[in-house]
Amino acid sequence: MKRINKNGSLQRAVLKNSIGVISLICASTLVQADTISKKIDLGEPFPFRMEDGVEYEINVDVGYQFDSINKICINAEVDNGTATAVSYLAKDESADPFLVITPQLMWLYKTFELPTPENPNPVPQLQKSINICQGENSTLAKSFLDGEGEFTYNVSGGYIDFWDIELVIEGDVSDIRLAIEIDEPAEFSVPSYGGRVNYDASIRNLDSTQSLVTLEQWSVLKFPNGDNYPIHKSRDVVLNYSEAKDYTRNYLNIPAWFEAGDYELTWYVTDPNTGVRVKDSLSFTKSAD
Repeated sequence: MKRINKNGSLQRAVLKNSIGVISLICASTLVQADTISKKIDLGEPFPFRMEDGVEYEINVDVGYQFDSINKICINAEVDNGTATAVSYLAKDESADPFLVITPQLMWLYKTFELPTPENPNPVPQLQKSINICQGENSTLAKSFLDGEGEFTYNVSGGYIDFWDIELVIEGDVSDIRLAIEIDEPAEFSVPSYGGRVNYDASIRNLDSTQSLVTLEQWSVLKFPNGDNYPIHKSRDVVLNYSEAKDYTRNYLNIPAWFEAGDYELTWYVTDPNTGVRVKDSLSFTKSAD
């Protein structure tokens, strides 16, 4: 499997400079009413070749969170290739052990030209556009409500050279922007005797109808066995329109008695007046030795 995740630098910029985030996001994201179109950086120059039998794991941060998603599409422009089908499989974020997710498949029908004197043996041409869409109840739509999601993309029966690939979301963009990001090296893990996890967070009010809004924020830590541990109680966050509240140099103290394994810290922010709630998470590991 090839992992494709080119959003870390953008997300870190969001947290380090909340003023610059709007220009950074708008430079790579087209916003029209309730439609978000995010170009996907595959890590290499286009055309990008996907090979038969290889899973390409794609992690995308679209830069916005959603109250609801009506439709979500993975669109691609094709240069050439020999593949007969493409498919994707969304990552389940519900932690439901009984949920069965099936890949979404699209056959790549080829166009045929009639023989002519100039071209007596025309070669079938691969269609140039790929559009795979899902509705509001799909796993892909649910996974992108918080603005971040992951899916694997596959081609079968040959290869495809892509000129472009994007994620298009139609839905209600949330008036609250929340982002948290671990501030540690990629290889970081908490030692067995405990330690500190550094991270940054940012909350922004995007509701132009309210010049001043009071939000509630709280956070919990999920243990490797699924239990939740409260980090701090709910607190008020008062913001003007377009104002950001940045929490830099935050940290978690992880004691020695916490078991080894994978942890997930989740921040929640809600508007008590509307009931709208958004969340964002970060992950880290505590070593056994």
